[in-house]
Amino acid sequence: MRRLLAALLTLLACAAPARAQQDTARPPGIRLITRYAPATRPALAIRPFAGANAPAEVLDSLTTIVRRDLEYADRFSLLQTPAALATGAVDYQQWNALRVMYVVTGELTPAAAGYELELVVHDVVYGKVRVSRRLRLPAETSPAFRLAAHAASDDVVRTITGRPGIAATRIAFTRQNPRAGGPTQTYDLLVVDSDGFGQRRLGGVAGLIFSPAWSPDGTRLLYTQNQGGWKLVERDVASGTVRTIDVGQANMITTPGYSPDGRRVAFAMWQTTAMELYEYNLAERCCLKRLTTVRGDDQSPTYSPDGSRIAFMATRLGLPHIYVMPANGGAQQRISPYVHGQNGYYTSPDWSPTGTEIAFHGHWNSRGTYQIMIADAARPGAQIRQLTSEGANEDPSWAPDGRHLVFTHAGVRGSSPGLYVVDTGTGTRRPLTTGTDAYRLADWSPVLLTAADLEVAGP
Repeated sequence: MRRLLAALLTLLACAAPARAQQDTARPPGIRLITRYAPATRPALAIRPFAGANAPAEVLDSLTTIVRRDLEYADRFSLLQTPAALATGAVDYQQWNALRVMYVVTGELTPAAAGYELELVVHDVVYGKVRVSRRLRLPAETSPAFRLAAHAASDDVVRTITGRPGIAATRIAFTRQNPRAGGPTQTYDLLVVDSDGFGQRRLGGVAGLIFSPAWSPDGTRLLYTQNQGGWKLVERDVASGTVRTIDVGQANMITTPGYSPDGRRVAFAMWQTTAMELYEYNLAERCCLKRLTTVRGDDQSPTYSPDGSRIAFMATRLGLPHIYVMPANGGAQQRISPYVHGQNGYYTSPDWSPTGTEIAFHGHWNSRGTYQIMIADAARPGAQIRQLTSEGANEDPSWAPDGRHLVFTHAGVRGSSPGLYVVDTGTGTRRPLTTGTDAYRLADWSPVLLTAADLEVAGP
């Protein structure tokens, strides 16, 4: 999630790795995942949503969004609905003969300022309705329509699996724009829906924007900006209001992140001779605290789900490695693999919101390209899982389900550069938004809307 800045890399006693070659000698501490343990995924079918008084294009759009969301959840085997079963009462016996375990139906009714959707999950095996909810959706012309549809999809995932879905989320990222004859490079801050649709620009500067990070409630974005000096900036996503967090003068500020309760922020700051980690009390707007004092540069702090620990990058060994320490500073433990004589290089950690896994990118020799890896903070020294192997892959960020990751891919063998999503459970990958290698530093939001927020109260 937190990529080392080019300006800082020039200060490290190392050269940037070549990206044209692939890694050839993997140390014993890293295991490339090429085969995933088979898992039984329940067969699910989605009937085309109906509604006698609802426009056909709205019904088609809603059905398509929900179907895509459930496909991207990577938890089901989706089956096409036969024409004979697409309308009328749900015939459990016929669906069971097709080995379908769940059928999702929807009835859309026009209502004030939008629609009401009766969303039903049918349990075919037991021949009964698993859950039926009536949800209020805005008009299809509203910017909130897609997010409401995503929330409906997430409710299907939760109903069947007992785990939250991730459709009603967004990914924030930066874009470095081509220099258009002017003296200054410009950067934009963008967001996109979890399915790759609805991309929009939140703002930009004639300068640098780095490392956007979502607040725990999904209403704000924290990032650093260099436009006439380095600043730590917080943006209200809905209103666009921006405020500067006063942490004093600095030569550089990078890689900020919120604590899980949203009351603190941790970041890297270079005030004297090195980059060190600091924490600021956002709730009280005071109390800057230095967290690291060991020699070398530190960056990319990321909190554990309970806020008690921080993972970060440090150059204690000369090249970057991933460490874990108490959130208020203290003893540090390395979790990235180290082999004497190999130029291992590991950075940009992101702590899973649901457990002890930490994603990061790196390579183990000076000829290698960056790859996405996962270590377990609860098992230092245990096997590292490598998720990618081709091209350059950087800056992983966890989805709120602790299962999916978004990352930057440089493009190789016909694949387009951009942002991609990988399911760490099945290995399934999909493009999120592509076409340029200027998309960087993605951060996955928390769930922004739930079915409970939309549910129509009963009589």
